[in-house]
Amino acid sequence: MRISVTIILLLAAIASAAIETKINPKDQQSYSWIAPGSFKMGCSQFDLYCAADEKPVHSVEVTRGFWMAQTPVTVAAWTRYRMATGKPALPSEDQYGRKINEASSDIDQPAVEVTWDEAKAYCGWAGMRLPTEAEWEFAARAGTTSATYDDVGKIAWYADNSGRKKLESRLLFESSPSKYEKRLLDNLNGPRGVRQMAPNAWGLYDILGNVWEWVADYYAPDYYSHSESKDPQGPATGAQRVLRGGAWNSVPNDVRVSYRRTNPPADRVNTFGFRCVGDLP
Repeated sequence: MRISVTIILLLAAIASAAIETKINPKDQQSYSWIAPGSFKMGCSQFDLYCAADEKPVHSVEVTRGFWMAQTPVTVAAWTRYRMATGKPALPSEDQYGRKINEASSDIDQPAVEVTWDEAKAYCGWAGMRLPTEAEWEFAARAGTTSATYDDVGKIAWYADNSGRKKLESRLLFESSPSKYEKRLLDNLNGPRGVRQMAPNAWGLYDILGNVWEWVADYYAPDYYSHSESKDPQGPATGAQRVLRGGAWNSVPNDVRVSYRRTNPPADRVNTFGFRCVGDLP
């Protein structure tokens, strides 16, 4: 047993050392290098919860590598940004009275209630951009083909584990959807500090769960049927933008690498955040 533990720790150290990281000098967040490659985008093998817009599964090649923030943009990073640019603070309370953003007690929580345009502006200030939907899924999968890259309870904050007590959120939602958000509020569910859960193989934390992440693409339900095979950029126009990854109030069925959520870009929601990608010196 001692030998097995030693080997496991050694392999973990090797894997960690293989992840290339850099600090972005502008926003002071840590970024991982995502090498170019190909993957199957859309409904994961053996995933029983896929919606129609996650199909057909199709081959995508990401031809250029990029740096991706290891975590969603945090309250600390957003505060640094707004102080440098004179932008207003994000909301301090959500619609239920929950303290969020700079009013929360944890500056390592993700910034939330960020609109798509605000997320894009932050990434531009940081010398980066929002990821395309294909880049996001490629990075989130990190070479895996399943719906999650590990057991969801080990890698994600979602409704079952983001509160004071463990919940069976799917059953709770199905039995009383109108009382669901109130039940989460009473249980103190909310955003959690980043880096507390296990990362994927590319050192990305909270890529599933904690907050939904805006991506660059417009949404079209049938886009996968005619998507480009190399570096797809999404539809040319649309009324809504895509978010990925699930959030602290999500039922487990929604915390999957292929799940696609859509909202108008001006929406300000207590589960919406983002992370940036791009080139670093």
